[in-house]
Amino acid sequence: MRAFRKRFIIMNMSLVGVVLLTAFVVIGTIICTNVYGELKNTMSNVLKPWNINNAGSPGGLQENETLPDKKGNMPDKSDNKNDELPARPDEKKETKNNENKKSDSEKRHERNDHISTIFYYKSEKRVRVISDSEVFDANPEDVVSAILAQGDDFGTINRYHIIYYRETAGSIVKIAVCDESYIGSRLFKTVMILSLAFILSMLVLFLISIRLARFAEKPLRQSIEMERKFVADISHDLKTPITVTMANNSILKANKNSSISDNMQWIESTDKASEDMMQLIGNMLTLSAVDTQTKKISTVPVSLTSAAERCILQFESVAYEKNVTLEESIEDDLIVLATEEYLKRICSSLVENAFKYEPNGGKVTVKAYSRKHRIFFTVQNQNSRISHEDLPHIFDRFYRGDKARTESKGHGLGLPIIHQMAKLCGANIEAVSNEHDGTIFTVTFRKA
Repeated sequence: MRAFRKRFIIMNMSLVGVVLLTAFVVIGTIICTNVYGELKNTMSNVLKPWNINNAGSPGGLQENETLPDKKGNMPDKSDNKNDELPARPDEKKETKNNENKKSDSEKRHERNDHISTIFYYKSEKRVRVISDSEVFDANPEDVVSAILAQGDDFGTINRYHIIYYRETAGSIVKIAVCDESYIGSRLFKTVMILSLAFILSMLVLFLISIRLARFAEKPLRQSIEMERKFVADISHDLKTPITVTMANNSILKANKNSSISDNMQWIESTDKASEDMMQLIGNMLTLSAVDTQTKKISTVPVSLTSAAERCILQFESVAYEKNVTLEESIEDDLIVLATEEYLKRICSSLVENAFKYEPNGGKVTVKAYSRKHRIFFTVQNQNSRISHEDLPHIFDRFYRGDKARTESKGHGLGLPIIHQMAKLCGANIEAVSNEHDGTIFTVTFRKA
């Protein structure tokens, strides 16, 4: 059993572990894609404050446009005469707007201090670093040249360990640059979280697998125990008649000169032992035959009334011999779904079992009746009772209570056989036992 539990846990954890690992890899890939997409959007938002067309023409920034300093502040026009804009009537209003934009720019760069902003003027081939975020150590001109040489507007420059995003506004190329370590740290945290989640999941799975292994082991253990009990019981039931037969033959050999009439008791004893073995083997073959039926058999309408009446007629002599009162209550025209062979076996086995355990002077009652869409067949032993300990096991193979085993009244296969037959017919069989009513077996059939 320990080997079974070990293999079960290994297989369970391997299969579920592969599924979890695949799921976490997919989740990690999605998160990684989202992180790069989020960074691209952030870089685009960082460049938005510079999309103001102060010259009043579409196409974005102009080369002579007044630009913020490295901290994102708009410089004083008196100090920036080369970049001074033409005078406009609403200059005061634009100055106020520029102050507001300056404030927004400052806030935006405070939130994204891991991103550096660079302007490249195509006509002048001049590079200007706008923000003061130092995300790279290389010469800005070399960085810009490497970025302009790339075919995509968003990508990575491994040589400088940076991630870039660029936009073109007229003759000005706006570039946002971020250090690879920023993305690396976020991805590292993601990997650590997913790894920790995977480890915890596998730990929980391991504990669950241990419980499941014990749960799955239970029916297997019961099956092995039943197999051992089967071998022990069948050995016991076969050993007794074989021992009797061998002993009788030894007596006959020792009395070679005696007549047959003198040895008749030994011959009859051998015949009885042979009959017991044949009965046991026949029951085992029957049980094996019904066990091989993996699904319900094809049932047909069969008269339960006829089967029950023939069974009662068959056991009237047994009732007379044992001085047992046989009462019957059989309704007419009771048609059930079953097979004729199985129905006869169920009825006769239950009545035979009742007479077997009912003491002399007792009473056996057989009833067949219909209620709604079901038909019931009951056999009652008035003075025979099954103990509460034995009742749950009466349909187990080779199971017999201590009293039954002592009196050697059977091999413990009769009830399991009819239980399996009833199941194959779509019927249900159950038993109740108490001191007032004795023992009652009830078979519930489907009405045809």
